[in-house]
Amino acid sequence: MSVNELLPSVAALSHAEKFRLVQIVLRQLAEEEGIPSEPTDDFDPRRYFGVAQHTRQAVDDYLSSAREGWT
Repeated sequence: MSVNELLPSVAALSHAEKFRLVQIVLRQLAEEEGIPSEPTDDFDPRRYFGVAQHTRQAVDDYLSSAREGWT
């Protein structure tokens, strides 16, 4: 079955079902590549606090400029 044959069926899915489909496909790809499906360490956002040292205004300016031309 080709991707073009699958697209109409995927388009009919709800958003939640599409997310679930993506999770299943990614898990299968990870298994085929031998990548562990579960993270090996717990995510701790405190480890990343202050790493970039960018001001909020700098981040907002970057996001605004990155969004230009999206519409």
